[in-house]
Amino acid sequence: MKSIDKIVETLIINGTLIEQPGLFYGKTGIAVFFFHYARQTNNTLFQNYAFDLIEEIQQQITVTFPARYDVGIAGIGTCFEYFLQNNFLEADDDIFEDFDARMYRAAFYEPYPDLSLEGGITGWGRYFIYRLKGSGEKNIKLHEALTHIANFITQKVLNNEVLENEQPDVYRFLYDITKLSGYEERYRKASQLSMKWECIHQPEVNKFFPYMHQLPRLYACMNYFKIDLTEKINLEWEKWKEIENHSLSNMGLLNGWTSEGLMYLLHMHQTDFSWLQLF
Repeated sequence: MKSIDKIVETLIINGTLIEQPGLFYGKTGIAVFFFHYARQTNNTLFQNYAFDLIEEIQQQITVTFPARYDVGIAGIGTCFEYFLQNNFLEADDDIFEDFDARMYRAAFYEPYPDLSLEGGITGWGRYFIYRLKGSGEKNIKLHEALTHIANFITQKVLNNEVLENEQPDVYRFLYDITKLSGYEERYRKASQLSMKWECIHQPEVNKFFPYMHQLPRLYACMNYFKIDLTEKINLEWEKWKEIENHSLSNMGLLNGWTSEGLMYLLHMHQTDFSWLQLF
């Protein structure tokens, strides 16, 4: 297990050098770590570093930036809303003006990709759900866009057109939207149908969310599928602690140095589980 000091040093040196601003591989994910670390250490220098990253992100993104969740506007905007909802950031709602406009255009005027979270429309839907749970609650256009996406996904479910590898992400989208005020009944039928999918009804945890490390995957499965994975999680923690040099391919939130740092804080009970909801 790498020391937290080594993780912090590596992220500080590399954070502003990374060109990618997105959530899974770029600066947005790194900002998540430094906000959590600043809160744990009560050190405003780390908070200021996160603010610097946010300023750079805002300068990088344009109206033509991709809508994708993993590297694009959907993930960045979702994370900004996460910062607001967790009191890491205070901002006027106009911080989302360009995000909302870009995602609205994607929802209504761009060809729909697949149904995945990373590059597909369940990732777009995740953005609108987060916004409507928070500062965008009364924004009519956000409701319109989410409804448009949800209707498309629902039709795919009703027509049995959801590929097996897309089913976990579709299930999660329907699970989340039926927890959103005003949407419970509208999409309950599709949600109930998704619960009958074999991979959901008899979940094989290791097959789900292949982009995640095992620990985040286990937490996600325990949250969404309501199965007790405590024993498996404890075993994974023991494996994680024994590895001196994890193979980390990037700085980001997805399987990178940022993820390693947040896992360290979580293991030491120095932060909460909220950041896992960003996967």
